[in-house]
Amino acid sequence: MPIAILAGGSRGDYQPVLAVARELQARGHDVGVTASSDFAPTLRDDGLAVEEIRVDAMRIYREGTVAERMAGASIGRQVGALRHQAEAMAPELARALVDLWPRYDAIVSTALTFPWAGQLSAHDPRPQVLMLFVPALPSVWGDASMFATRAGRSPRNLLDGLRALGPGMAMGSPVADALAGHGIPRGSGVRAARHTLTVPAFIAHSPQLIAPRRVSGRRIVLTGYPFRDSPPGTTLDADLERFLAAGPPPVYAGFGSQSLRQTQEALRHTIEGALAAGHRVVALRGTGLEERYDERVTFVDGAPHDLLFPRMSAIAHHGGAGTTAEATRSGVPQVVVPFALDQPFFARRAHEIGVAAAPVPVGRTSVDTLRGAFRAVGDSGTRRQAALIGARVRAERGPQAAADRIEATLLRPRRAQ
Repeated sequence: MPIAILAGGSRGDYQPVLAVARELQARGHDVGVTASSDFAPTLRDDGLAVEEIRVDAMRIYREGTVAERMAGASIGRQVGALRHQAEAMAPELARALVDLWPRYDAIVSTALTFPWAGQLSAHDPRPQVLMLFVPALPSVWGDASMFATRAGRSPRNLLDGLRALGPGMAMGSPVADALAGHGIPRGSGVRAARHTLTVPAFIAHSPQLIAPRRVSGRRIVLTGYPFRDSPPGTTLDADLERFLAAGPPPVYAGFGSQSLRQTQEALRHTIEGALAAGHRVVALRGTGLEERYDERVTFVDGAPHDLLFPRMSAIAHHGGAGTTAEATRSGVPQVVVPFALDQPFFARRAHEIGVAAAPVPVGRTSVDTLRGAFRAVGDSGTRRQAALIGARVRAERGPQAAADRIEATLLRPRRAQ
C-alpha cells in the first residue's frame, strides 16, 4: 500500500518517523515521508522516498522569533508561537501536500501536520491515522496529557487541554489558507474540532512515561517509542572514547541547539553543578556557551544517544520526547531541565516514576540547584528504579507495534470494501 507519512519538526521529530517508515517498508509498503530540505538528505540516506518541502525549517526557527515567544509563556501560547514558523513555510508546504496527495492511498499524520491532513481528507478522503510522539490530546489525567497542569485527575487538566486546542488549530491556519489557494476549501471550526477528537490515533511512546488512559472518550493505545538504533559497527568519536576511559562515568549535559540566553545559562549551571557534585561532564555544543573548562569537561557536537547514554552516571537534558525516551531506556538516572511544549510534561513524569530528580525549568536554574539534583539522583533507590524502568522500556517493540497499529487502522477500510 502506498502510505505517506506527513512528518515535520526537528531532528528529534524525524528519528522515530524513520524507524516506523523503515518497518513499514520492510513489510512491503511503498512509503513516502515529507521532509524539509535540511532533513531530506538524512531520509534519502536511509533509503526512503522523500516528499521534499523546499525550505530550511531549522534556519527559519533559529532566525525567527519562535523560541523567544515560547520562553516563559503558557503552553497554549507556546503552541501558538509555532504559527510564525508555519507562515514562513506555508506556500511550499501547500505545494508539496497538493502534489503528493493523489499518489498515496493512505496517510499517517503527526502532531505538527495533522491540521493540514484533515483539510485535504475532507476534500479528497483517504484512510488516515494520527501517530503522536507526545500526548497532545486533552485529558483530565495529569499523567496522560502534555497540556495538564495538575497531578492526578482534575477537570482543570481537561479545560487547559481544550484551551490549547485553539492555538494548535490556529497554527495550521497559514497552511490552510495556502491550500485554499490550490482549491482545497477550508472546513468549519466545528468540523475541524470533530476531526481532531475522532480520527484514529495512537501514541508512539512508552507506557512507562505516559499512562494509557481514556482520552477524548476513547482509550489511547501506547505502542512504545520507535527507537532508531545506530547501525551495526557505529562507534563513538575516538576523542570521546579517550575521555570516557580516563575516569569514572561522567554526566551528560545537552539541551539541543537553542542559543537563547536562558538555555546557555542553564547549560553553564548544569556543567558547574555537576562539577560541584564531583562529576566529570560530557557537554553538547549548540547553545554557544564558552568552552572554558578544565580537563574534567569535554564538549561534543553530538553522539549517538543509544551508545553514549548507557555509559553515563546521570543524564541532564531538556525533556524532549525522544531524548527522554532514550534516557529512560538507558537505565541511567536523569536531571531534566525543561524549556517548552512537551518538555515540562516529560520532566514531571520522569520524576513521578522515580527515574529523575524534580524538574529544574530553564530560567530557574542555578549551580546550587543543579548540584542538589545530581546528588539526589546519585542515591541507590533512584539508580535501582532507573535500571528497572530501563529494562521495561528495552523490552518494548516500538517500531513493530507502531507499524502494527498503522496497518490495523489503514487496511481496515480497504478490507471492508
